[in-house]
Amino acid sequence: MKIKKVMVIVCLLLFMSMNYFYDAYPDTVPCLTNDDIQKLRAGTIIITKQKQKTGDGQIARVTGAICIHKPINEVWKCLMDWESMPRYVDSLDYYNIVAKMSDDVLIIEGQLHVTFIKFRYTLIVNSNKSKYYQQWRLLQHSDITRYNLQNKTNPNSGGIKNIEGYQYCVPYDDTTTILYYAPVVAVSVPVPGFIEDSLTKKSIKDYLYGIKNYLEKVK
Repeated sequence: MKIKKVMVIVCLLLFMSMNYFYDAYPDTVPCLTNDDIQKLRAGTIIITKQKQKTGDGQIARVTGAICIHKPINEVWKCLMDWESMPRYVDSLDYYNIVAKMSDDVLIIEGQLHVTFIKFRYTLIVNSNKSKYYQQWRLLQHSDITRYNLQNKTNPNSGGIKNIEGYQYCVPYDDTTTILYYAPVVAVSVPVPGFIEDSLTKKSIKDYLYGIKNYLEKVK
């Protein structure tokens, strides 16, 4: 049983994979130095950690940034295509859009795997095309009532205290985009902070390199 709990924790933390939406974007653009820009253009991921205010207080937010040699609209199109994400996220079995609340709000069910353990969960995703900004969080029972989803889905959130995150694009030039990705995962079972931090950084790298490699191979 202990081994199973540990595997579930690892599963959750390896995916960057999410409380209510808050507009994090204006306060979360990391300040990149010229050296950072050169590293990004060379293909290196820049990872920063900073404190961020939320509706419940303050959290330590880990943000990853990567340079993708594609125009921003192509990168954004990829971020909007959740059902294609298993092509570049190895641990992801599927994503299904189970409900479309509006052009900007989707209810998405997904499943991850680590060895023989599978974990299913449901997200509510909000996208802002004008800012090239996307934010997600774990679906709550109140959302099911609010959107009348009783016959379509359920929270599927066993073992998770909270999942939320965001990602957004910034154009570097007409053919190059910087993508920022900032996930937060909190599980019900206590995990040492240094282990959680290490796995979060690994998941960020796996995700960002996955998108970069996928997009830059597309002609």
